[in-house]
Amino acid sequence: MITSELYSYSTRIDTIKVELPIVDNMGKVHGSLARAGKVKAQTPKVEKQEKKKNPRGRAKKRMLYNRRFVNVTTLPGGKRRMNPNPEK
Repeated sequence: MITSELYSYSTRIDTIKVELPIVDNMGKVHGSLARAGKVKAQTPKVEKQEKKKNPRGRAKKRMLYNRRFVNVTTLPGGKRRMNPNPEK
């Protein structure tokens, strides 16, 4: 008995038609697609320049160490160290 009531209830829902008017009065936010790519198209093309290749691996770590701890000017508070936490 319960199943037949549920079945009839579900068939009623399936047959309901809902008609909603399509409203197209939403605001246009970012302009038309006719102007898409305008800025990129009008910027002058600049060829890529050749540059020195960056070191990798051990050589990069060496460069970072030298930049941070060897060739640095003395700051107030003394020499810059690997672990700058204050000693307790």
